[in-house]
Amino acid sequence: MDKLELVKILLQLIPPGKVTSYSELSKITGWSPRSVGKILSKNDEPILVPCHRVVMKNGNLGGYSAFSGKEFKRRLLELEGVEFCSNGKIKRSNFYKLSEIL
Repeated sequence: MDKLELVKILLQLIPPGKVTSYSELSKITGWSPRSVGKILSKNDEPILVPCHRVVMKNGNLGGYSAFSGKEFKRRLLELEGVEFCSNGKIKRSNFYKLSEIL
């Protein structure tokens, strides 16, 4: 199994309305958060494989290479029920710790 396939499987475990961080995926896979981001940028099935649910650990959106970028990522997350603080960061209550369920 290649790295992208593993990440795609992990992303399917994140429920709608929740997000995880590049750092959280890094803990699980052993790859650097930057490597996780590069792997996610190769996702050729955005929305079906919900890479929009991966954000920075500080609550910032991080990157998104599909469609119109960060604005589209934020809109997808809002449609799923993710809540944002007034400073534009994602509320901590929306974070999902994959490492705790694996």
